[in-house]
Amino acid sequence: MGEHNTPRRFLWCLVVLGAVVVLLWAIFPKLFQWISSNQQPIATPATLWTWFLMLTIAALVIYCTVNDRWIKEVFLFFAPDSHDRLGTILRNTFCVAFPLIVLLLSYRWFGPRMESPIELRIQHPTSAGSAKYANMENPLRKASAQEQQEYVKEGRVLFQQNCRPCHGSKGDGRGPFAEAYRLRPINFTDPGTIATLVEGVAFWRVKEGGPGLPDESSPWDSAMPAWKDHLQDEQIWKVIMGMYDIANVEPRRPEKIHN
Repeated sequence: MGEHNTPRRFLWCLVVLGAVVVLLWAIFPKLFQWISSNQQPIATPATLWTWFLMLTIAALVIYCTVNDRWIKEVFLFFAPDSHDRLGTILRNTFCVAFPLIVLLLSYRWFGPRMESPIELRIQHPTSAGSAKYANMENPLRKASAQEQQEYVKEGRVLFQQNCRPCHGSKGDGRGPFAEAYRLRPINFTDPGTIATLVEGVAFWRVKEGGPGLPDESSPWDSAMPAWKDHLQDEQIWKVIMGMYDIANVEPRRPEKIHN
């Protein structure tokens, strides 16, 4: 009976694992929302779930196997003892709850799913508010070739600092946060995306973000933040130059109408 009065090390491991799950499921989305100034919580990417859970489980296994006594304490949790009523209740609860959790997760991962209805996604929405941006020209393009190269380098750095989590380091829409969104971030390397836009429209999308989209774009579900609250106009122009350079595409040149 005395052996069963030792600290319930296995239960503490379950508490730690549960705390990590709560952190990933409830706290991280709020933290990501605050960092990105988004209107809605951002789901924790699957990559973070995998790495956090793997590292936590590995750390708990190492912790429980430091010495023979601790290993024995872990197995004592599963040893029947009629004198330890609390331990019996906790053991029976675990033995019932664990298979149910595994069953629920298995059904969620492998069970039949109802696909969301296909929505018409307007790739390049227009509105009265965006008209003023369509005719804007990048003032940094008027600099010398050497200065433009420096602007592109600065823009690439700003892109990696601010845009990489969603759009990826290569601008292909495969950033570490991309899997968290129902609509994946745009793949800039696709010639049908930013290569069809003049830089003024790209400036509008970066500056105004999802909140600046017109009603005709609903339901858009864009998680793009309004970068006007974080970057100056000159920095946005540099980001755009770096973005086109990373994606290895050129912005569309405004057409000129000849009489």
